[in-house]
Amino acid sequence: MLMRTRRLLRMFSTKLDQILFKTRKHKASLSFLAILAAGMFFRLYNLLFFHPMTADECVYTQAVFAMTRGYIPYKDIFIAHPLVYFYIEYPFMYLHPSLLSVRLVSVLLSLGVMLLTFRIADSLYSQKVALLAMAFFAFSPYTIYYNKLAIVENAVLFFVTLSLYFFLMYYKFGGKWNLFFCGFFSGIAFISKYSALVVIIVIVFLVALRDLKILGVFIGSASLMPSLFLLSLILSDVHHYWFTQTVVFQMIRFGFPLHMRLFELGFFFTLSSPLFVAAAPIITFKKSREDFMLMLLYVVPFFLILLGKVLINHYFLMLSPILCIIAARSLHQYVDSKSRKLNRMIAAILLVFIIHFLISSTFFMGSSSSELAVRAKMEVADRIRKITADNDKIWTTEADIAFFAKRLIVAPNSTIWKYQGFYEDVWGFFGTSYIGGFTGYSGGLITLSEIRQALDVEKPKVIVILRNKVADNLIWNGINSPNYHENGLAEYILANYRLNFTHHDIDVYIIK
Repeated sequence: MLMRTRRLLRMFSTKLDQILFKTRKHKASLSFLAILAAGMFFRLYNLLFFHPMTADECVYTQAVFAMTRGYIPYKDIFIAHPLVYFYIEYPFMYLHPSLLSVRLVSVLLSLGVMLLTFRIADSLYSQKVALLAMAFFAFSPYTIYYNKLAIVENAVLFFVTLSLYFFLMYYKFGGKWNLFFCGFFSGIAFISKYSALVVIIVIVFLVALRDLKILGVFIGSASLMPSLFLLSLILSDVHHYWFTQTVVFQMIRFGFPLHMRLFELGFFFTLSSPLFVAAAPIITFKKSREDFMLMLLYVVPFFLILLGKVLINHYFLMLSPILCIIAARSLHQYVDSKSRKLNRMIAAILLVFIIHFLISSTFFMGSSSSELAVRAKMEVADRIRKITADNDKIWTTEADIAFFAKRLIVAPNSTIWKYQGFYEDVWGFFGTSYIGGFTGYSGGLITLSEIRQALDVEKPKVIVILRNKVADNLIWNGINSPNYHENGLAEYILANYRLNFTHHDIDVYIIK
């Protein structure tokens, strides 16, 4: 009787464990799906109107759009980076050139990063840490904001994270194939944007530290795609254009003044501050080899980025998954060590994160003013499309208006900025004091005479002037700075073009 009772109790205990295990697993699955769905929701919400297209977004989309029209990269259009991101965007742009198409690519890449962040943290630590790391990435205002923009950094982020995943699989389980794929995707990350090198350097060091003999596998696989890319450039006879635009001009480019560097760094820390707060306790705990490795993978690239001549806050995006995993690991350890005060502490942490999230939400959720600005440009572009033919070019300093109108921009006749067709990042951002003698460039910035030469040669069907924009006011009225003087183009435009319509302080002139 006693034996039978024990047997029944053992069976009951086994069944209970199975039920509880399945329940815990079910809850973890629901948490995983909920985090993933919420992360995607915030990235898709108001995707078109949360932020006007500016600077890099405009330049990149204009370049990809030109590629779909048969323009040859580097030779016919200015591109400051290798082409991986542009080829990823190409099919979306070819099938449906729209703001939704180009930004959706970044959202899809961020979905892949969320999944990879979970897998990396789960392999290194535990499922709880993995869920927390994925949640940090999914809900960070910094990552949400940049994952919604059509910029090269999202491709770098994805391929750097993918290479880190295979590196950590190699670190955990060994195997040459893991190291091969780590190198392969590191190479793709490098030809997405050269800045990926700051992470690759650390991976090389860690591989050599583990087994110097196998380092050749990583270097060989990492060289594969860059070699094929370079070979394609040589065969296409555009390698000299590529070298000038992506290497020479980047090496001699201007340096940011200290106040601008501090502003960019401050913006990054402002949007990412909860992650650093969560990561801070790890300093006080006993650290595993995995902890040291992740800290090395974050700290070294972070300071290498700081040492660069130019510092823009989105440069740190590719390091975000590492920071999220460190923060999750740190917070999980802290919670375990403070189990008696768990409820109060969790409530306080959640409150801090929620308040920061709500305050920062205007960056990635948008506002009525940002939506109005985007809609105004779309309305202007729609009217431009009606008064021009598909093969007509237009001239504007707002590349997004040209993109919305599905028209190409007349390129300035400039030695350096030729084919870029966009000026706000070099005039409106840095100011007029650089025009005619820009630091690092012997030819200076685009001058008004170079713009006029381009207009004379190509005679665009339409010219767009934004009355409230710094660059357009300079073009219209002329430049009178202490170091530079040049007459404006108002007289030339009025002599050859007539005002067709005005909409939201945007004047559209059509050729006479």
